[in-house]
Amino acid sequence: MKSNSVRNTDKEEMSPREKEIAVIFRKVEKKYWGKKSNHLKIYLVDDLIIIRSCGNLSPAEEEFAKTEEGRILLKQLKIKEMNGIKNVLKFMLENKLNTQVLSLTIDTNPELNETIIISRLKEQLK
Repeated sequence: MKSNSVRNTDKEEMSPREKEIAVIFRKVEKKYWGKKSNHLKIYLVDDLIIIRSCGNLSPAEEEFAKTEEGRILLKQLKIKEMNGIKNVLKFMLENKLNTQVLSLTIDTNPELNETIIISRLKEQLK
């Protein structure tokens, strides 16, 4: 498989594919989480899409994340929330990109105020 170059969408112009993925993710953020993240980076590597979303905690959640117990509870809550919308995000990606999403992994780190989504596709995006 030919390797795509890794692109940081905060520092470079987004490709058309990266823009499509960003639009999909922003729609999901707004509709299901009620707010958009401050920074969104998209990396396309071979058959992988890596989405890094930073700044998606509310001010109250940021305060709660200052303690270890708060971070643990927030992580559990955010993972449950995200797993609830995993199928929606998968469906939207498949429809827009015209390829099957084989896996979708979501993790969050309240201490860094970021969420990472890794999606493995059936084929490399063109």
